[in-house]
Amino acid sequence: MYEKVDVVLSENSADNYFYDDEFLYVQELMKDFTNNDWEKLIRRLKDKGDKYKIRLAYCIDKGNGVYGFNLLLDLLNESDEVAEYAIDSLRSFDDEEYRKLIVSNKKIKTKVEKLQENASLPIERMLAAFLQQNKL
Repeated sequence: MYEKVDVVLSENSADNYFYDDEFLYVQELMKDFTNNDWEKLIRRLKDKGDKYKIRLAYCIDKGNGVYGFNLLLDLLNESDEVAEYAIDSLRSFDDEEYRKLIVSNKKIKTKVEKLQENASLPIERMLAAFLQQNKL
């Protein structure tokens, strides 16, 4: 499954096409990821560009469980734009167990506050919603 996801995320397709259609396909593929698929994705992610990482972050939600959650946390260490997408996707992890992990991780709040300094209005609203959801 990883190979199929990698191909779609690596394509040079128009962003509109990806965000309107292809991301659903990637989400479906990721539902069938094995531990091995997640490990390959995580291992090879360091060699990927921001566009790939942004698309990946966009596709992850709480249905991906702890692997998806931890991957999004790792993406907070990337460029600001990648981190913004990761935070937006982290909003789907709204179960109590994930909220506790988010609240206990001080790096997350620090990153959100740093991003707020130069955020556009839509990004500022998304970040504020994340902070409010997690009572940070």
